[in-house]
Amino acid sequence: MASDSERPLAGIRVIDNADECGEICGRLLADLGAGVIRVEPPGGSTSRSFPPFHNNTSLYFAVRNLGKKSITLDVESDDGRRRLDELLDSSDVWIESRRAIDLNRRDILNRHPALVVTSITPFGLTGPYRDYAATDAVLVAMSGLLFRSGVLGKPPLIAPGALAYDIAGATAAFATVAALWDRASTGRGQHLDVSVLEAAAQTSDWALPNFSATKARNSSYFELRMGSAPIYTMYPCADGYVRLIILNPRQWRAMRAWLGDPEVLQSDHFDHLLGRMSIQHDILDPMFAEFFKDKTKLELSLEAQRRGLAMTPVLSPDEVLAADHFAARNTFRNAEAADGVSGSVADGFFILDGRRLGFTGPAPAVGEHNRDALTHIAKAAPAASSVERRLPFAGLRVLDFGIGGVGVEAGRLLAEYGADVIKIETRAHPDFIRAVFGTEMNPSFASSSRCKRSFGINLRTERGLEIIKRLIAVSDVAIENSATGTMERMGLSSAQIRAINPKIVLASSQLMGASGPWKDWIGFGPNSRTAGAMTWLWNFLEGGMPPGSGAIHPDHLAGRMLALGAVATLLARERHGVGGHLEVAQVEVIVGLLADLMLKASLEPGSVNPQGNLSARGAPWGVYPCAGSERWCVITVRNDDDWRRFRAAIGDPEWARAREYETARARLEARAELDRHVTEWTSAHSDREVTDILQRAGVPAGFMMYASDMPGDPHLLARGYPQHVEQPGVGAMLFEGSAFHATSIPEPIVAPAPALGEHTRDICRTILRMEDAEVSKLVAEGVLEESAGQRS
Repeated sequence: MASDSERPLAGIRVIDNADECGEICGRLLADLGAGVIRVEPPGGSTSRSFPPFHNNTSLYFAVRNLGKKSITLDVESDDGRRRLDELLDSSDVWIESRRAIDLNRRDILNRHPALVVTSITPFGLTGPYRDYAATDAVLVAMSGLLFRSGVLGKPPLIAPGALAYDIAGATAAFATVAALWDRASTGRGQHLDVSVLEAAAQTSDWALPNFSATKARNSSYFELRMGSAPIYTMYPCADGYVRLIILNPRQWRAMRAWLGDPEVLQSDHFDHLLGRMSIQHDILDPMFAEFFKDKTKLELSLEAQRRGLAMTPVLSPDEVLAADHFAARNTFRNAEAADGVSGSVADGFFILDGRRLGFTGPAPAVGEHNRDALTHIAKAAPAASSVERRLPFAGLRVLDFGIGGVGVEAGRLLAEYGADVIKIETRAHPDFIRAVFGTEMNPSFASSSRCKRSFGINLRTERGLEIIKRLIAVSDVAIENSATGTMERMGLSSAQIRAINPKIVLASSQLMGASGPWKDWIGFGPNSRTAGAMTWLWNFLEGGMPPGSGAIHPDHLAGRMLALGAVATLLARERHGVGGHLEVAQVEVIVGLLADLMLKASLEPGSVNPQGNLSARGAPWGVYPCAGSERWCVITVRNDDDWRRFRAAIGDPEWARAREYETARARLEARAELDRHVTEWTSAHSDREVTDILQRAGVPAGFMMYASDMPGDPHLLARGYPQHVEQPGVGAMLFEGSAFHATSIPEPIVAPAPALGEHTRDICRTILRMEDAEVSKLVAEGVLEESAGQRS
């Protein structure tokens, strides 16, 4: 594990007032080297009361506060605000999540002009929903993360963990390092208004772009949940389940050969997904189930991977903890997570130059560091500058070798905030997201490759490799998420890239990581969910084969982690003069954000199981049907105060006055009966009516947002979230807007994605100083590639 002084954010001091909402933000900054001081009220943070527990210790709090110090302040008092102000005077970042906090952020920035203030709130600080009460489950529903989850005939299924809060925490950490990068050149701090709703909506698998483009063509957009079918299919086997994803003809033929090349599957029509969908239910599913039934999930996965197939086992938390792969990678560390709680703790998300940037210590006890952390430390502020507002990454050059969702999303974040991001691609082996529908442009690709330039080049040629090395020599960042070993086989290993340019930051992300017994496994986002126990946990109480979700999670989130790590490493480069190789294993993003459940499983084997839509935090709690076809809402009653407000809001019916519902424990024991009563009430109201009635009473509740709801949602419109663009190859469509708004960083660029090779000639001319005649010759030889319009 890297020492504190070797970490990218060493020397950065963070005051962390976040509670419940986005707490992982400070933890990520701490893993990256910042000194983080958690400021809690005298009785401790609210999240110390969140499940899961071990010996009355909240593991939710513990894993999101590893490596932090704790002090107690009553920020509602004059003395508490004065002491907080003293802390901010010697700090670089203040993270806070209380919209109603009695502190004027503008006054704080006036007193501390170099401070980065990161506000993480459920709906942001503006807009019609800004005062809504929320829980993670409510935000999962309202952000578009719920409508694809589960299967018809059952309620939509909330994901395990704190999905929306943790996505927002990672997004806020990225926004924070972007602001620190901006401060390095301007001397200015700023205020960042981070909305959990918009951060989570950004990761809803291009729902808004795809719906808007489909509607513009007067076509139908299918929104009803289908579980894992028809792409991310799961099948039973001898000891559980496996996920098999077949996207291209090569994979299909490999699977067909494994089955013994049956005659019924020989038609070329089945080389393509739509063709296979026509026989999936009647032929393929029964055939696969029969073939898999006497083989274990690990046997199947190992043989499938040997054949080049994206198959992974559906593992439980206990199986993840016992897997040789994670042991070989040191994914878990047997360590103290909190006072009196020691077990297997997921050890961070980042590896830098081969050293894991794991957590630096246990979560603190309440006020554990009151004596030492409150000591004033003088900190020289950066010199103030009169530089006008500008996009923070302007002047940086990024080579985007990314494919699918992870690398391209990291590149997108850098591009929309000013970097010159050059997508490296070829028609011989196109990014599958670009080509998935048989053309070179579609809404998903357009969203993730917005604002970039495209450089068409065949790296399997000697001349192509020589040219790309010239680009590497004059670039700041290179991003790649190909299968392990792909870059090395092209002659572009980490060592080779950094020999060309020692100052470059190489940001890599592989499915299972670049080391360990499963390092060569191929797959997609849903494959990492199965291998990381998320799929196993994402199930109803009755168990059986998990219903699944059509989401590609964690691709979008892993991309944000990769961008965060890359910018942090750039900040370190400014101090040390050299770059680094930053790695994020996609499966470790899954494991890391389920770290509290993993820790509980290590402490109490067999205790962590699927919970469906229930929560030990309170009742009623779940997803309830509303009036209309497939309209749903989430209601989360956290405590007795919420229950009293809920009763009053729905008219205090006689059933709600029953003595057995008076206490939280009694309601948890009677939740099945409670759910029947609540369902009767919600079914008589629309999803928006339920939300309005309960939110007026201060009860956390929210409608399930579909993609088709997003363009007209009043809150998203008020915050400028839907962004109109004319995308060549698609037409009119909407991009997702920003997840945060800033006082210094301008709004992100909104521009179309490039055609393949659209900027090849310009890049050769302006960056590589090549003559047009040479470029034309290389295009004719197939070394360079241009867009279709340029070729004609």
